Amino acid sequence: MQKALGIHNANRLDCEYLIDYFLGNQDILNRMPSGTSNINNKTVVNYAFPITREIVGYTFGSPTEFIPKDMEYQEDVSKLSDIYNYEDNTVDICSGIYASICGVGYMITLPSSSISKDMTPDIPIVHSFLDPRNTFVVQSTEVGNPTILSCNYVVNKVTGKKDYTCYTDKFKFEFSNMNPDTLKVSINPVGRNPITMVPNSLFLTGDWEQAIAVMNAQNLVSSDSLNDIEGTIKSLLVILGAEFEDEDTDLAKIKKNRVLTLVKGTGETGGLDAKFIAPKLESTSVQNIREYLEKARNVITGIPDRSANSSGGDTGMAVLNRDGWTDIEIVARLKEMFYKNAKKEQLSVGIEILKKLGLIRNDLSTLN
Repeated sequence: MQKALGIHNANRLDCEYLIDYFLGNQDILNRMPSGTSNINNKTVVNYAFPITREIVGYTFGSPTEFIPKDMEYQEDVSKLSDIYNYEDNTVDICSGIYASICGVGYMITLPSSSISKDMTPDIPIVHSFLDPRNTFVVQSTEVGNPTILSCNYVVNKVTGKKDYTCYTDKFKFEFSNMNPDTLKVSINPVGRNPITMVPNSLFLTGDWEQAIAVMNAQNLVSSDSLNDIEGTIKSLLVILGAEFEDEDTDLAKIKKNRVLTLVKGTGETGGLDAKFIAPKLESTSVQNIREYLEKARNVITGIPDRSANSSGGDTGMAVLNRDGWTDIEIVARLKEMFYKNAKKEQLSVGIEILKKLGLIRNDLSTLN
């Protein structure tokens, strides 16, 4: 636990940064103003939010269906499906959202606390998602990297201490604030680790994590474009060959009144002229940069291109390829493979609980 918590705390900081980024607290907000201007717009165009929404919705928008390979188990599989889909698809979607943002999500399946010797509730299991900021698993280095320990903790609002709950296939461990004197060990009645990691990709990266640099650049372009507009509005009027009668005019007044007078070194005021000075970004270049960044972001994340132009004869696969819909389909299929493995592990836990309650056949497994 000492070693695992050190790694988890580093991962937790990454998760907090990514979740904050997803919610709009992005790097541009920390930009310092220029030393030559007090104009410093900081605009967040939050593309991270719709990328996660679109990919997760496309991948997990429909409820998971459980289909028996052998019709002999149809009744048991139908009962299992009804129990797991009791809360619709929220667990899959919420764990998918965490995985999309942080690169990893977690699911848990436990026996219902309402189970007693005399009564079994209609929904005898609790199936939920867990926050990766306070959940982790320890995996073996053996082939397949099986989970040997899982952990979830909450901060006690009364004492301020962290209350840990850890599981292995055989035991359940409860302790507070890493204090061994508080350790309680009990048998895991299910016989399976109830917490499952849902990886988003092989390297546990989120759907838009690789595009953060591009999105930061988009925020920069948007902010500087607004700076350009505001700079035009607050342009400085420079009067050449004249000076104000007020000798007390200082830099503060110049900035406030947006007027500056310049005279020749000899003091001559001939050749009177007045000009507005306002730095401007060249609009065509800015638009080209915008389009380049848009395309780069879409290619990295696999999001369809809404700006794609239609050519009259395109139909079928040509339209899907042109607009990028094949890209998001590839993203969804890759995510789905990792999700299926995690879901099977959760089903195996649920099946064991239902077996012990006598609600399904003892020979049912995820292979059926």
